[in-house]
Amino acid sequence: MKVFLGVDGGGTATRAVLVNSKGHVIGRGESGPSNYHNVGIPTAISNIVEATGRARQISGLEGAAVQAAFLGCAGVKASVDIARMTSAAETAGLAPAGEITVANDLHNALAGGLSGKPGIALISGTGTNCLGQDASGKTFMCGGWGWLLDDEGGGFGLALAAMKAAAHSADGRAGKTSLLPSVLAFLGLSEPNELLARLYVDKWTPDELAGFAPVVIRCANEGDATANRILKEGASALGKLVAGAARALDFPGGPDVVLLGGCVRSGFPYQPLAEAAILKACPGARLADPEHSPVHGAALNALRSGGIHPLPKLKLLC
Repeated sequence: MKVFLGVDGGGTATRAVLVNSKGHVIGRGESGPSNYHNVGIPTAISNIVEATGRARQISGLEGAAVQAAFLGCAGVKASVDIARMTSAAETAGLAPAGEITVANDLHNALAGGLSGKPGIALISGTGTNCLGQDASGKTFMCGGWGWLLDDEGGGFGLALAAMKAAAHSADGRAGKTSLLPSVLAFLGLSEPNELLARLYVDKWTPDELAGFAPVVIRCANEGDATANRILKEGASALGKLVAGAARALDFPGGPDVVLLGGCVRSGFPYQPLAEAAILKACPGARLADPEHSPVHGAALNALRSGGIHPLPKLKLLC
């Protein structure tokens, strides 16, 4: 029996799935994070191997050879990322040399979200990214440059825009906004001038600041004009991501677009703004809810990387 390995490696957890050529999922396993920019290549590969080992135990095929493997890992974008992770995965014996495909984990989200069909996946959680794949198999990523260069329209981007607006309100460059007292309360500050030390001296992470995004959405829902403007600008940025991916690929009838991430799927008022901005920026787009999980997508990508065509519908046996 031919066995294929799919891996969905994230910043918090790594999930591995074993599937046979008929689409039967025969084993699944989980372990720690595998974004090598955060944990280093040895730890990332160790966690992938651990998750794979647990999937093997469930499958009862501990000794079976893997025909091909697809590793979708967070943080992988540059060719050097792909080369390093591929080399490490081959050394670890995850699959034969030349039969391991490494790509960004958004490939799994796209494949799972649209069940392997062509289209575009837009993710807006803490950060933002967008990936498209057309019927020819060509892919294009628009965005994904991280919090310093990108992420407008994601949780961090909305939070940062709100904090800038609060600072401008505090020194009179902009009008009053409920974002100012909300920012101070969120950060535990007693006055605006304390923002300097909190953001330039104290340690913080993008995930931490992105936690303010729901407050921005709440302020907009309560009628704050500044917060509403920030949401509209964020939504417009998401629309541009989808349009950028669509322009680079061939979607004669317009692309199916699956929306992923807690920010863009937050409901009213932000989600409708984002959906409208996407349809305006990319006429012909068809918005879709995700059909399956990224782990499902990892299994499909493993089969595709192993030359299985057409892709079968997955069946859970474990």
